[in-house]
Formats: sequence, structure tokens, C-alpha cells
Amino acid sequence: MTNTSQAEHALWQELAAHGDVQGELPARVRTPWAIRFLMGAAGWLGALFFQLFLVGTVFVAARENGVAMALTGIAMIALAAVLYRRSGGIAIGQFALAVSLSGQGMVIFGVAEALGVARMADSAAFWSGVALLEAILYWLVPNRLHRLLAALGVWIGLGLALNLAMAGTQRHGWLLLPWSLGWLVPAACGLAAWFVIVEERICTAGRHALLEPAADATLLFALGGALLVTGAGHPLSVLESINAARYASSHWIAGGLTCVVLAAFALAECRRLALDPVTRGAVLLGTVAFGALMAAAPAVGAGALAIGLALRRASMPWLGLGVAAIAIGFVWYYSSLHWTLLAKSATLAAAGLLLLACRQWLPRAGREKEFA
Repeated sequence: MTNTSQAEHALWQELAAHGDVQGELPARVRTPWAIRFLMGAAGWLGALFFQLFLVGTVFVAARENGVAMALTGIAMIALAAVLYRRSGGIAIGQFALAVSLSGQGMVIFGVAEALGVARMADSAAFWSGVALLEAILYWLVPNRLHRLLAALGVWIGLGLALNLAMAGTQRHGWLLLPWSLGWLVPAACGLAAWFVIVEERICTAGRHALLEPAADATLLFALGGALLVTGAGHPLSVLESINAARYASSHWIAGGLTCVVLAAFALAECRRLALDPVTRGAVLLGTVAFGALMAAAPAVGAGALAIGLALRRASMPWLGLGVAAIAIGFVWYYSSLHWTLLAKSATLAAAGLLLLACRQWLPRAGREKEFA
């Protein structure tokens, strides 16, 4: 029985005890996955025909008119918002999602066309505006999937804006993306950890449905960015327009700051579980040692944090993301070219031995505490 089912049964029993309901809890009827898949595909197919009609009428006529394209995109987003609020069907929801995404693309492209594509696309202010647009859509459109994608859009816009701001006028500024992500990834990890720590208070305040999609998107961005930083190869930094020392430090920035977030979450968990000072110190020391060993592989540290957060909130999707990030992170770390094979092998072996030692010591320490 899942946590959701347990909560439903407990609530039903409480209501039955007060005489508000009678009988057994009604069984939840869930649409088979094949039906949901076909309905979703029907929604996207309908959206495709709708957009082909739109391209054939409005887009072609307004392809050189950025303002008209932007206004058409706004109308499409408004239509999607109305469809989301008026219907809860799978097909209509997927149709609305496709229309909204297309409308967002038309708004972004139309604004860029109106203000100058070449100038705006390379501007940090432009991508900051994209992030602001996605943030506004997050608040206006209440659909969970739409909010998840909008929150991802916010992070992507912020990432590109920060990269352009740091790269300045350098010729190959996009190669500095791992360096700019080296600062954003730990920030995203910290926000995800903060959400998990205060999740009970968020539920009590009635804001869980509003903030949970943002937390999911934040974790996705953190793990994806950490993988990109981990797998970036150092030889690209020899291009004349790139500062090699600054580029090479991206792994250490992301890995070191992620280690700090991981240690802070471990300490918060020790306090929540009321562990004794000796166990708390051992857990913190082991966490810091593991994070230090994996500092050059931020994806591994971020994946370990994701697993800890998933276990705290009993979330299977988060747990799967954490395991996948660690597995892919190990491969990308070992195949990256920013460090020697000997150094990477030594750190991986040392991290494995450290985890095995912690695995042997922690259950023994727990039993000793029970006997005491």
C-alpha cells in the first residue's frame, strides 16, 4: 500500500469515526495506461492539425511581423489556460499543453524578431525575460505538467542568461556553460533540499500543490546540469577565446558546493532523528569525506543528495532520478578528459570503500544505542 493509499484510508476511518461517512472506502478507478496513452496521443494529434492550420494562415502571413507573432502566441497561451480550467480530460489536457508550448515559442520568437534576433538571442536580458515569462505562466496555469515544464523553462532561461553574462563578448562563450552551471547546480540542489526539509509546513499552509512541480523541475535541472558539468571535457578549453583555468574549475565549484549542501542536509536529518553527538559527527564526517572524494564528479554528489531527499519524502520518482544520475555520473566522470584515469580510479575506489565502511558501522552503532 502506497503512502497516498494509507493517507486515504486513515482519513476515511477518521471521517467514519465522526459519522460523516459510512461503509468501506470506495475503490479508486484508474484508467488503463493504454487508454491514457491513446488519449494523450489524440490530444497531440489534434494540436498538430490545429498548428498546421495556424501556420498556414497566421504564421506565414506574419512571419516577418514579430509583434503579430507574439500576439498570436499570447492568444494561444490564453486558449490553453482556458482549456486547462474548463476540462480535466487527458486528450484536452495534452492538446492544451501542445498549444501552450507552441504559443510560448511564438511569443519568444516574435519578441526576438521584433527586437532583433541576432542581438537579442545573445543577450542575457533576453533570456532573463524568457525566465520571467515562464515564471508568470507557472503561476497562471494550474496544470501540474505545465508547471513542471514552465519551471524547467525558468531554470534554462536563468542558466543561459548567467552564461551569457559571464562569457561577455568572448567568441566561444557557449563553452563556458559548464562553468556557469557550476554555480547554478548547487543553488538548485539547495532549493530542492530546502523544499524537502520544510515540506510539512508547506503542506500545512496549503501550498504543496503549487510548489511541488517547481521542486520536481529544480531537481531535474540540478541533476541534468551536474551531469553536463561532470561530462564536459577539458581539451575544449584550449580555444584562444576561453580562459582555460576558469573553465577547468567548473567541476570543483559544482562538486564542492554540492558537497556543502549534502552535508547540510545530512546534519538536518541527524537533528530530526535526534541522533547522539557521536553518531551525528560520524555521519557528517562520512558525508563530507564522500563529497570531497567526488568533488570532481558533481553528478554523483547531486545523485546522492537526490536519493537522500527521495528517502526523506518517500518519492519513487526522485529515487529513480538519483540512482540514474549516480550511474550515468560514474560513467561520464570516468570517461571525461579533465583528470587522469589513475586519479579517477583512486577516487572511485576510495569512495566505494568509504561507503562500505559506513554501511558496516552505522547498523552496529544503532544496535549499541538500543542496548544502551
